[in-house]
Amino acid sequence: MPVFSVVIPLYNKENYIKNTIDSVLNQTFTDFEIIVVNDGSTDNSTQVIEKSFSQNSNIQLFNRNNHGLSATRNFGITKAKGEIIALLDADDLWNPNYLSSLYELYGKFPKADLYGSDYIELYSEKNFLEPKKNISKTLKNTSFLVDDFFKVSMYQPIFTASNFAFKKSVFNTVQFNESTQYAEDIEFFIKCNLNFKLAYMYRPLVEVYFNIPNQMTKAGFKGKTIIDFSQFEVFIDKNKSLKKYLDRYRYYFLVDCKLNNDTENYKKLTKNLEFSNLTTKQRFLLICPVLFVKSIKKIKTLFLKRNIRLTSY
Repeated sequence: MPVFSVVIPLYNKENYIKNTIDSVLNQTFTDFEIIVVNDGSTDNSTQVIEKSFSQNSNIQLFNRNNHGLSATRNFGITKAKGEIIALLDADDLWNPNYLSSLYELYGKFPKADLYGSDYIELYSEKNFLEPKKNISKTLKNTSFLVDDFFKVSMYQPIFTASNFAFKKSVFNTVQFNESTQYAEDIEFFIKCNLNFKLAYMYRPLVEVYFNIPNQMTKAGFKGKTIIDFSQFEVFIDKNKSLKKYLDRYRYYFLVDCKLNNDTENYKKLTKNLEFSNLTTKQRFLLICPVLFVKSIKKIKTLFLKRNIRLTSY
């Protein structure tokens, strides 16, 4: 039985999947298996894998009809034999020391069942940014147990699916919600961190690519089933940071609704929203005309190309 099972959902990433798998095969920690679940790709993704890795016994490829991201991940996890599940998207890259760092967390923090690391956002080879996190910079390059996941995640996410791992036993309690079609990761992370302890390596060990074709986050969510934030309201009395975390994410979704004239989801998202949990900038942007918000978004994109991030925090 390997220590790690690397689960990679695959859908139309023929130009990226080889580099992604190579980044796993180049790990300094080598006790792992790779499970690739092809979710009905219509390009040459599977042919790339078969051509490049057909002789590698560490790689298993499962081909299925299209079921969506959550179902694909759940299926891959059920096939896993490792003690720890390490998720990886088919267009992201791991630093060679990523798995060894997770294994270090595994040994150093026995009370933890969840593991994560810092990451870099890549928009192009010359355009990259480190996410702004609500964690003291004095903790850079250290590892620690996260006392309050929701508090440290008030700005940008402290990890994505590609730099998050968990003991397979967690899957007995939490699975990806297959009825959710957008922000499945957020729902899964909330449920995991409500039930289990997280150990974190505050060092960027993963390159997460943005501006990649077929990314769900670029398409928006109008007409899709999004995460039901209200399901977590029952836990806010026991976790004071959770309510603010939920409202901050509601804000991000509300901006998307505003830009896409999605009145149905806008009403759902404002139902339990406490505007006092938003910053002054965020409250202002929600009441601004759509054209103004679109202009702000374009300006933000221009600054991103210069490795400068404008935020509403």
